[in-house]
Amino acid sequence: MVKIAPRDVDARITQPAADFQAYLIYGPDRGLVNERASRLGCALVDDPDDPFCVTQLTDDDLKADPACLADAVVAMSLTGGRRLVRVRLSGETGNGPIVALLSELESGQIGFEANLVVESGDLTPRGKLRKAFEPAKKAAAIACYADTSQSLAQIADDMLGAEGLKLSVDARNAWLPRLEGDRGLARGEIEKLILYKGLTSQRNGEGAVDEADIAAIAAEQGEADLNAIIGTVLDGNIGGADNAYARALSGGVSPVAVLRALQRRIDQLGAAQAAGGNEIAIARTGAPRFGPAASQFKRQMSFWSGRRLDAARQFAFDTERAVKKSGSPANALVGDLVLRLARGAAKLRG
Repeated sequence: MVKIAPRDVDARITQPAADFQAYLIYGPDRGLVNERASRLGCALVDDPDDPFCVTQLTDDDLKADPACLADAVVAMSLTGGRRLVRVRLSGETGNGPIVALLSELESGQIGFEANLVVESGDLTPRGKLRKAFEPAKKAAAIACYADTSQSLAQIADDMLGAEGLKLSVDARNAWLPRLEGDRGLARGEIEKLILYKGLTSQRNGEGAVDEADIAAIAAEQGEADLNAIIGTVLDGNIGGADNAYARALSGGVSPVAVLRALQRRIDQLGAAQAAGGNEIAIARTGAPRFGPAASQFKRQMSFWSGRRLDAARQFAFDTERAVKKSGSPANALVGDLVLRLARGAAKLRG
């Protein structure tokens, strides 16, 4: 059985064994899954960004053309050297061609000209992918579980230390637990903190990071997340709204804050229209007056009006009432409102 132990993962992906031709990297921490798959790719090929030696596939590709995976792993390199095939799955979906190909590899029916790296979310032990990879002799399975505060502390210390920054004890205790769950998001938050404090060349030697800095970053990010949700929802960008809402929740934004922000924007649209809809009316509502945000607000005024706007206001009110009921799932209720308004806006825009 080649199921790589957590303590051996870093060594195995930095210096992959020559007898492994396929890897399954999976787990609930998709940020860590992607990070490890990328590091492994760098170790397997000279240039992981070279389209001539790297093929990228998804579960949709496998569903549309099940033979494309086999074609990709047996194709010869046009430029010489080893090739890499990366497959990103959303879960167990679309794994049929992978399982069949691995069976052929293990039995010696087929030889790979490329290494295969499969990325997936959390998988059950009884799932077909894990049952195929874990006992294989020519493949390896790597599980990626959420970082703890302890492991995140090392990542934060390394990244901050490279720019001469150091967390105070209070800042460390308040901040690191919030980053648990997705390494990709965690790294993004650490990078935001670095940019907020300034790079080494931009500071006068002051490198302390305290709770006030953490609070400032959280406030800025929360406002940015809310603006992103409001804009995509009322513009009718369904996919963008769903993604923005998920990112906001993972970043610690309350679903009630999202609901309040949507209600404020609906009220601003109504107030601006009632006052004539001109620049002065818009300014009095506190809506954005300049740049892309102002253009977006005016565009939304053109199709969120009259009965449509009244209906949106009622939907938001009904959601608020449902959220206030004991035991109601606020995340799901507000998420449903987000998608409902986004779908409505998409229809209004045609």
